[in-house]
Amino acid sequence: MIEVTLHPLEVAPKSELAALSDEVFGDEQPSEMLADVLAAEARARQDQAAAGSNDSFGLAAYRGSKLVGWTQGYRVGANLFHMLNSGVAVAERRTGIYSMLASAVIEHARSKGYVAIRSLHVAANSPVIIAKLHLGFFISGFEYSEVYGPLVQLRYLLSEPRHALYKARTASIRPAPRRDDEVGKSVA
Repeated sequence: MIEVTLHPLEVAPKSELAALSDEVFGDEQPSEMLADVLAAEARARQDQAAAGSNDSFGLAAYRGSKLVGWTQGYRVGANLFHMLNSGVAVAERRTGIYSMLASAVIEHARSKGYVAIRSLHVAANSPVIIAKLHLGFFISGFEYSEVYGPLVQLRYLLSEPRHALYKARTASIRPAPRRDDEVGKSVA
């Protein structure tokens, strides 16, 4: 089997990327509302880029010379990286390509000094959610989108102190142990 390599997303021919996107999202119902939302988001990203506040990052995955996947995202605020979208060719799913792309995003975000990575996923997209949970992402919230429906928000913390804080704040709460002098007393 030919080894998969990662390249900057910009080197992927736009026509190949469009064809792969059509394949990846081909089972979704077309929606004018979605097209409008995506166009508005694209305009907003262009405005951010023009203002110099958008630190975008993308990778394309190739098996040999064939484009088989991609991922892209951008900076939100001072220290959060948002994974915007990713896709893997149907024939290449469950081969580790998505995990390879997500791992590369983690390394990029870490190298750039981000404190966390955020991503949103359609609640029924179990394969991607499970892959990210295996990489160390955790479920940090849920939201409803008029366009996409229920979404699961995932987060990956890039520093050990933030990860320790997360663990402390999500630890199970148990009653304090009872003191010996309270044992056996009845309530009057």
